[in-house]
Amino acid sequence: MKKILIIEDHPIYRDGLAVLVAQLFAEAQVEQAGDAAMALEQLAQDDTFDLVLLDLKMPGLDASTALAVLCRRHPAVPVVVVSADDDAATIRACMDAGASGYIPKSARREILSAALAIVADGGFYLPPALHPAPATAPRTTASPLTVREREVLQGVCACEPNKTIARRLGISEATVRAHLGAVFRALGVTNRTQAALSAQRLGLCDATSGPSHSDA
Repeated sequence: MKKILIIEDHPIYRDGLAVLVAQLFAEAQVEQAGDAAMALEQLAQDDTFDLVLLDLKMPGLDASTALAVLCRRHPAVPVVVVSADDDAATIRACMDAGASGYIPKSARREILSAALAIVADGGFYLPPALHPAPATAPRTTASPLTVREREVLQGVCACEPNKTIARRLGISEATVRAHLGAVFRALGVTNRTQAALSAQRLGLCDATSGPSHSDA
């Protein structure tokens, strides 16, 4: 059972996030804090949380400072910033400070769900606007993917459907789709066939595996 802390000063938005998190993570224990100082006290008493959602603009203790303190004191707990601020410099500063993800409050519900699933599964999430635009060649010959994304990509190279990949990795199909979206963006492709071919070209998959013939 996952244990999740939501740090948000607006009760309506905080309650909405709590409902979404409870739907996304079955039997999750969701706790709430109305400001960063209260949250730091909670974490000082109990640092067994699996995920923290942090609003960036709150009264009292500056949330940017809170983010740095959270990441320094509790490096094993992934922190996702959820903020109305979608400035690229702000997002990069948060990621540099140790955040595992940044989700604009303007993001659609399904994007928010997918982003949280990626972070909870050990990945990182950035808004699409901060990803490099697709190019003819991927951005690097070194792997641009997380361990989990490479595991999903291996399934694509082996022509496994999403359901099979999900069962093999012990994750949901929705999480597989979220990881595939991140893989497509990282490789500069738009479907499974292109992803498999690009992965083989970069040596990210077993060359003997054939590309999938159905797009997702």
